[in-house]
Amino acid sequence: MPANHRHPPNRQLSWERLQRGWSYEELAEQVRTTMDRCGETDTGLTANTVRRWETGERWPDPRYRKHLVTLFARPASELGLLTREELALRPASDMVHEIRRLLRMVADHMGDEEIGRSTFLRGLVGVGVLGTLLGDADERFTAEGDLHHGVDPESVAAFANVVDQQTALYWTSPANDIFQASIAHTRLGLSLLRTAPPGDMRHTLAEAAARSALLSGRVAFFDLGNPPVAERLFQMSLAATKECGDHALAAAVLAHASFVPGFARDRAAAVGLLDAAFAHAWHGVGPLTRAWLHCVASEVAARCDEPKECMRHIDRADRAVDGSGDDPAWLDFFEHARLDGFAGYSALTAGQHAEAARRLRSALERLGPTGAKQRSVLLADLAAAHAAADQDQAAVYLSEAVDALEKTWYVVGYDRVQTVRQALPASSEFGAIDDRLAELDRTRREELTT
Repeated sequence: MPANHRHPPNRQLSWERLQRGWSYEELAEQVRTTMDRCGETDTGLTANTVRRWETGERWPDPRYRKHLVTLFARPASELGLLTREELALRPASDMVHEIRRLLRMVADHMGDEEIGRSTFLRGLVGVGVLGTLLGDADERFTAEGDLHHGVDPESVAAFANVVDQQTALYWTSPANDIFQASIAHTRLGLSLLRTAPPGDMRHTLAEAAARSALLSGRVAFFDLGNPPVAERLFQMSLAATKECGDHALAAAVLAHASFVPGFARDRAAAVGLLDAAFAHAWHGVGPLTRAWLHCVASEVAARCDEPKECMRHIDRADRAVDGSGDDPAWLDFFEHARLDGFAGYSALTAGQHAEAARRLRSALERLGPTGAKQRSVLLADLAAAHAAADQDQAAVYLSEAVDALEKTWYVVGYDRVQTVRQALPASSEFGAIDDRLAELDRTRREELTT
């Protein structure tokens, strides 16, 4: 560590601050406020003090540590506020209490979903949610049996390579099949991560495990329509990004997680996640990543009936997309065509139908080889853009959207087609579309039960 840094950098505290989208000054203000509520004297805490806590130049005084624990609702060990000596002194009963608390949480929230409580617990242990809790006593407790051995550079490279291959297969494979493969691989990665030693190998494994959990969450949400499972997979992925310290990946996970409350029109929850995503982005992301974050924010705003806000984010995305910088290789879910798609949806929300049609046609023309799933969404939005002036053309586009769904199933596309159809009047053309949609729904339900 640098000579003027007396302690290791506190990435755990930094990560928790960023997850809430707080600046150094905002965290300092939060601590000052809680101190005032407790009748404690403000001793001149500043943003620079917080920065020095995170860089390791200073260790938080006890009077601040207790307020940080309260603010973040995390044990001191999960905030990097305990020394190794303090961690070693923690009684085993405290750890068991925390483990049982997490087990109850899993039981309450997971139920009998596709990924069970034991898998979720192993994920928490693997990526550090329990790992930081256990600290040096990790060898005294495991989720099930003895720790695994044999994590080596070759196995880590093989694991990461499979994540790459599964990510590529996402665009063409049946949703159920890729989900089962991806969730099994996510479980393997989290299991390997539990015993990976500190250093480059652990960093690589954590990054790959985060991407695997993110892929599993994307399939659960966008393809299988299961928000609760998706939400918990995004939580796993986010915890793994903390292990590898990848700000761009953390921003991507948080933005994906914001879709869950955003689609449910829970603006406050969605914006909170997006604020954290943008906070991570300040640490350096490429132009496509930054543009995509604004596009996600535009979609959330559109679903929460905020047309001015969604258009503001599209303007920012248009300005950001051709900026300088490099984007990660794993960013395969966004391109210029996807920006046009988000822009078209935002223009629809703002009542700008001609502009919506222009951007949506551009998106269809520019869709790359991974755009099959998005095609049904774009065609449904084009139908909505033409509905007021030309219902015959709207029917053509909506029929083509169903064609796209029959070739490549996509829950978000199906929902979008249904939404547009419900806003249109009854007619023979639309009646045929209704029949096809009903058959699609019946087929999908049969597949899910077999």
